[in-house]
Amino acid sequence: MSDVSVKVEIAGGFYPLKVKLEDETNVKQAVELINKKISEFEKTYGVKDKKDVLAMVTLQIVSELFKEKNATQNELSTLKDILNDVKEQLAQHQINIKNTEK
Repeated sequence: MSDVSVKVEIAGGFYPLKVKLEDETNVKQAVELINKKISEFEKTYGVKDKKDVLAMVTLQIVSELFKEKNATQNELSTLKDILNDVKEQLAQHQINIKNTEK
């Protein structure tokens, strides 16, 4: 796909980006989330230094990302175990069918 030029505003700064067309919506949603979190931190903690606020927002968002990643990996591992059990049961069932046909 082609790249598109996007100009985003984060913490009062403007940043021109080139992103893939299919990623444009995700980038805009990320910018919206970042700016929302910045506003929340400024109101909740009274932090005015943009660098401090950006660091706190980054830490919170990345922590949430790692938490979701770990949960997803655990779910995937569980699903793989279930799939392997089903495969084993199917193989055993096929053996049983062959044995009863003799």
